[in-house]
Amino acid sequence: MSEFINSVDVKVKVNIYCDGKVQSRTLRYPDGKTQTLGVYLPGEFEFHSDGPEKVIMTGGAVEVLFPGDKDWRLVETGGCYDVPANTVFKVRCGEISEYICDFL
Repeated sequence: MSEFINSVDVKVKVNIYCDGKVQSRTLRYPDGKTQTLGVYLPGEFEFHSDGPEKVIMTGGAVEVLFPGDKDWRLVETGGCYDVPANTVFKVRCGEISEYICDFL
């Protein structure tokens, strides 16, 4: 993965979730594709997806728990997890962790 993302528009207003412990910026590519570039601070969080997403970890590590899972799944730097549409899921981490979220 490249250290820089080229030729994108960046939304000025930050997306803030979970009392400020999860933050991201929206990126828009010339072809209309959107992503968010974000950070999780240590904690446990619950999210709801509207559409399908692919989350790529670019730093640190998180654990994710989806409905029907018995155990948390560890996702480390370079790994990813897929989020189905209309899903409530949990993310937890013990360290500052960074990600890119693709909206599929």
